Amino acid sequence: MSVLPPLEEEFVTSGRLQLRVQPIAILGGESELAAQAAECAGEQGAFWQYGDALFAGQAAGEIAISQGSLKRLAEGRVADAAAFVSCLDSGRYEAAVTAATAEARRGGINSVPATFVNGRKVPATVDALRTAVLAELAGGP
Repeated sequence: MSVLPPLEEEFVTSGRLQLRVQPIAILGGESELAAQAAECAGEQGAFWQYGDALFAGQAAGEIAISQGSLKRLAEGRVADAAAFVSCLDSGRYEAAVTAATAEARRGGINSVPATFVNGRKVPATVDALRTAVLAELAGGP
């Protein structure tokens, strides 16, 4: 999600903001697998690089989600491809993705990305998120 890097640099690095990311599976089985893959990439510090490539590939119609395509997408994006494959094959993040998805659905989230600042939904743009964060830091909306 390309809107986050400038906000991370401005707010997270300085310690003014904590970022919480929960990969969720709004579209069912294939997106569940994709969310798990993003978490596996995250183990190697490649969550954003992998997730951005996944979103871009889907938007361009270049990626049909499958175990194989998700593993191929990791090549060159994670330091240890074998560890990524082992993680994905193990289903290590299945329960976490299922729980996060259930929580998101209870909260009315039906598309991704969904961005919130202190529980308030905010459009996923740099300007909207910066405005919301600054308002919170100033003492409220």
